[in-house]
Amino acid sequence: MPEGSPYGGPAIHHKETVTLTRMKLFAAVAMLGLALPATAQTNNPDFRLTNRGQQAINEIYVSASSVSSWGNDRLGRNVLAPGAGFNVVLPAGQCVNDIRIIWADGTNVERRQVNTCNLTDVNFP
Repeated sequence: MPEGSPYGGPAIHHKETVTLTRMKLFAAVAMLGLALPATAQTNNPDFRLTNRGQQAINEIYVSASSVSSWGNDRLGRNVLAPGAGFNVVLPAGQCVNDIRIIWADGTNVERRQVNTCNLTDVNFP
């Protein structure tokens, strides 16, 4: 039986203290493990492109950075009005991408080597 502590309560045996410490450590590691997936890279490269500019976006191109061509305009016959968003869907695992938009006035903006598996939103400008 453990002897009383000098503070008036029962003393905790050393073995019980070690067990409590291990339980606290385990709980902390478990909580950390649950938090990590939110910051770790996923395999999903999909993202939402939002027009934060003052004019419409007439064309959106997204291609793997390893490819030399842009491919098809993802908007097709549509335009992306100021404040509007467009969901870009890419093949799983295609994480490093180049993004190109063409504004209504014909100017374009490119972003190269964007790891879209690490984000969910891309804003232009």
